Amino acid sequence: MKSGIKTRIALLSLATLAVIATSALVSTGHADARKDVELERIDQKEYAGSKKCATCHKDYFDTWKESSHNKMIRPAIARGRNKTIMADFSKPDPNRPFELKDVKWVIGHRWKQRFIGVVDGQEVVFPGQWSIKDQKWQPYTGKSDWWYPQHPDWKTRSNFKLCAGCHSTGVDAGAQTWTEQNITCESCHGPGKAHAQSPTVANIVNPARLSTERSMEVCLACHQAGKPSGDVFAWPVGYQPGKNLANYWHGFEPQPGKQTAEFWSNGTAHKNRVQGNTFSQSVMHAHGIQCSNCHDAHGSKHLSMTIKSASTNALCLTCHGPGKTSGPNYKSIEEHTHHGASSTGSQCINCHMAKTGENSVGAEARDHTFNFVSPAVSIGTKNPNSCNVCHVDKTAEWALGQTKKWYPNQK
Repeated sequence: MKSGIKTRIALLSLATLAVIATSALVSTGHADARKDVELERIDQKEYAGSKKCATCHKDYFDTWKESSHNKMIRPAIARGRNKTIMADFSKPDPNRPFELKDVKWVIGHRWKQRFIGVVDGQEVVFPGQWSIKDQKWQPYTGKSDWWYPQHPDWKTRSNFKLCAGCHSTGVDAGAQTWTEQNITCESCHGPGKAHAQSPTVANIVNPARLSTERSMEVCLACHQAGKPSGDVFAWPVGYQPGKNLANYWHGFEPQPGKQTAEFWSNGTAHKNRVQGNTFSQSVMHAHGIQCSNCHDAHGSKHLSMTIKSASTNALCLTCHGPGKTSGPNYKSIEEHTHHGASSTGSQCINCHMAKTGENSVGAEARDHTFNFVSPAVSIGTKNPNSCNVCHVDKTAEWALGQTKKWYPNQK
């Protein structure tokens, strides 16, 4: 009898482990992962369009209209009120083997801009990008991306294979068409025609009503570096909000001690678009926090679409600080940070979300592990740390000495 009970417990444990494994946010494989032999098509006739959504949800629409989600890919407009091009096309540049007249679409607006044109009847991504911070042209080769061996020639780098799935809404990979440009309402809520005709809770996806896992996957579909089962597309073809992302996309994991295109060797962000990958390593994620606890996908007046200002610490102090269950406890911010109260060194995000990732230049994209990245990780490696991202004139050894003096009880 006892043996039978033990067997059943063992089987239940294995079943539980199987459920956990198949529902992991970041995975390198999935038992039910589909193959890209036959593309999963979507019915574009089921989409209503964001203007239709605005008839009932005008406040959300008006905020979203000014958000970063509505500035991901836009027509090439060089002048005037609706200008979208920030790059300098006025003189030749060796890193820009194309001209303004060749550009059809512009991707990006905050860190860099890439450009799409038509070659042999196909929209392709040009091999040069504009760094907004450095105000100069840079080569864009894609050599660090997993898809490079399949698309080494930029003249064959299809927008619909590499970019459109995350920069547009309702993309049909087979037909190479989209219902709307940018991350619009239906990117996160799914096709909305039925809901527009007869609004009910049941015929639209509301990420706020999904499980934490499914809700986060709406964001991770584009904010998690990874790859599908096949080697053709660089986005999760066929995925729609509410579905199990692991059936369409496999997020990359850091490899301890090894630097990759996505991660430094200590697992922090090496580039942009790994927010989901690094967040999944965090204590925040382990405690059930999700993207929407800090960010508003509809847009906000704050940088990075946060629900409160991160630069003033208002966002972090919602849950952390004196009197909060999540600590830390201190009498003054200076006591905790050993920096002036109004200095950048007393901004939570500069220590716990250091800019370790490269976008067009290094130190632009914030790490989402939320760890204080100790100077110790930089000694003998190229890994950046929370201190020397700001104190660029000092050594990691100096920074480590300071932190040991300030926090003698910390590892």
